[in-house]
Amino acid sequence: MFCIFIVVGSSASLQAVVDFSDAMIFAMVFPNIIGLLILSPVVREEVSKYLKAIKALKKA
Repeated sequence: MFCIFIVVGSSASLQAVVDFSDAMIFAMVFPNIIGLLILSPVVREEVSKYLKAIKALKKA
């Protein structure tokens, strides 16, 4: 797959390659947002643990 895109990218214009690259970066936004929404309770819990640990270190 990588080798195919090397051939396609080298034969295409620079603007087309940049436009495709921008489109793929934009397409990666959707799975990342879904993952953030699914994992937000876990992240909230871990941040809470982290902040409690920092407060405990400051008091010691």
